[in-house]
Amino acid sequence: MTKFSPTLPGGGGEVFPEHEPNLKWWDEVTPVHVASRMYDVPAFLEGKTALDRLELEWLGDVRGKSVLHLQCHFGKSTIEIARQGAAKVVGVDFSPVAIKEARKLAELSGVADRVEFIESDVLKLNEVHVEKHDIVFTSWGVITWLSDLNRWGEVISKLLKPDGRFVIVEIHPVFMMYELEEGNIARKFGYFHCEEGVELPPAPDYADKSYVTVNATHEWQWSLADVFRALMNHNLRITKFEEYPLCCFDPFGIMVPSGEHLYMLPPGEPEIPMSFAVEALRQ
Repeated sequence: MTKFSPTLPGGGGEVFPEHEPNLKWWDEVTPVHVASRMYDVPAFLEGKTALDRLELEWLGDVRGKSVLHLQCHFGKSTIEIARQGAAKVVGVDFSPVAIKEARKLAELSGVADRVEFIESDVLKLNEVHVEKHDIVFTSWGVITWLSDLNRWGEVISKLLKPDGRFVIVEIHPVFMMYELEEGNIARKFGYFHCEEGVELPPAPDYADKSYVTVNATHEWQWSLADVFRALMNHNLRITKFEEYPLCCFDPFGIMVPSGEHLYMLPPGEPEIPMSFAVEALRQ
């Protein structure tokens, strides 16, 4: 068994008050996601990768590395990083329902000796986890759930080794401005951050449109400048940045596949940035 560095007692279900509605939402939808065709757990257990080509490209060679995966949901990508050869991987999520499912999935995948899961609000993580890692990784629909991006950058910096790498592959804030209305892609939200955020009512779940959620969510828009500032304010030097006309899911119902796990707008639709990726090194 791999011996993990200590995780301190405490933390657990303690979340920022602003995040409490979202915790209820993620606790609600996790069983739906585990059973969904989108997440396709049976295929994953048979060896299908949980990481798309952008995530694999930006993560790079993880063999022998210690990786911290923030906002890991029920652990598929965390486990995949271990299957890619990481020496140990720590997945973090604030949902106890998700963490319970993640631990079960790690056992079924045969990597429980190299994977640890911590239940914690990511903005409180350094209060309960003191290990420093070679890589901190996060991807796809993560920062919209966070009320304080500067605190996010601080936590990342504190949990990276000197010269360690932070990698994010994320939905582009421009893409987050749009929704499909009456068959047309329409601009609905602003680009720049609003401290109060926005409350979104119950709606069909992104992984299973037949399921309509009971709980609402509270989300925040963050610009690219906000992301860069949150990292640079905490001794993280940005070394790579790219934008892509690709997303990990189809929110409009009209997008077309672009390889495994990725989608793009159909021919004839003007392209917009749908995702971005950043690498930053701990100085």
